[in-house]
Amino acid sequence: MLSKDEIFRYDRQIKLSVMGISGQLKLKHAKVLVIGAGGLGCPVLQYIASAGIGSITIIDGDLVSESNLQRQILFSNEDLGKLKVNVAAKKLLKLNPHIKIHTVPEYLNSELALTIINDFDLVVDCTDNFGTRYLINDVCTLYNKPFVSAAIHKFEGQIGVYNFQIDNMKNSANYRDVFSETDKNKNSVNCEEAGVLSTLPGLMGLYQANEIIKYFINPKTCCYNKILFINSLSLEHFYFTTEKKEDTKYLKKDEILKHNYYLPCTKERQILTSPNELINMITNNGFVLIDVREENELPKTLVANTLKIPLSILELQLDKIKSFDKIIFICKSGVRSDKALTLLKQKFTDIDIYSFKPGIEILNNYLSQTKTQII
Repeated sequence: MLSKDEIFRYDRQIKLSVMGISGQLKLKHAKVLVIGAGGLGCPVLQYIASAGIGSITIIDGDLVSESNLQRQILFSNEDLGKLKVNVAAKKLLKLNPHIKIHTVPEYLNSELALTIINDFDLVVDCTDNFGTRYLINDVCTLYNKPFVSAAIHKFEGQIGVYNFQIDNMKNSANYRDVFSETDKNKNSVNCEEAGVLSTLPGLMGLYQANEIIKYFINPKTCCYNKILFINSLSLEHFYFTTEKKEDTKYLKKDEILKHNYYLPCTKERQILTSPNELINMITNNGFVLIDVREENELPKTLVANTLKIPLSILELQLDKIKSFDKIIFICKSGVRSDKALTLLKQKFTDIDIYSFKPGIEILNNYLSQTKTQII
């Protein structure tokens, strides 16, 4: 049942014939998983929360940074350095106290996806890289869950609903039916690298929110078996029709766990942007963390057993460094760690080397807020 307060709050949309009290109740009982609380995730979360989606879970391991504020409108200066999911949850509950918000302060990986996705009615892809989209697609296909996905690049955006159940015997095209993993552009970049107009993620996020609401009250009108393309400069809109392919490979659970979803362009550059990924590489894959700041620079990293080799004397320590086969460099802001990466790549071809771009303060904030210890 809807309370009197809820009926008053949602009055304008309840008056729509397609909604009514019954439609609003469908939204109230809906369970939606939003993956990513960035440029797309912010408008999606605000509008589905205000519309009355009853249970929303947010997955994101990132912290709010100043460069986010241009387009991620849930956040402000006072939120810098805080976990996005925590900030988002607090503000969404202020926006609508009649809903439930759950948070998962992690980046999506295979294990997490297989554990959590099956619990939801609908999944929303608000990520910014191919690898995560394929992971979402594979797990949603495995569990027969639909998902709404959008992507943005400079001035252009696209949106579609994938793995939509048309009837009891047939589903719509999934992401792999449309975008073959073997054909994807290895030089593709995310918005951090290519740039994006601040209004575009807002526009595409609104389209995603619209599809989410439609899915629960009038599902046959959803954007399935087609992709909407939008050019925010010319305001041109056009559709590309899609269809399910018989020869598309579907991954089983064990194949998903083994599959490498790592984004090729990031891997080639050997740049890490995720604290969670750094933690995993140190704890599970034997990577050594090397701080290339000067000896007197603070704060100290909260990662135990971090080596301190300043960039200024790095070349004098090559004998020590070559004893490791897996290294992650870190500094204040990613500049010196990137220089260390470039230098060592020229010296050694058999060492797996990465640079952690966000820097020590971001890593320490993440470890403190998530109460994570690396021994």
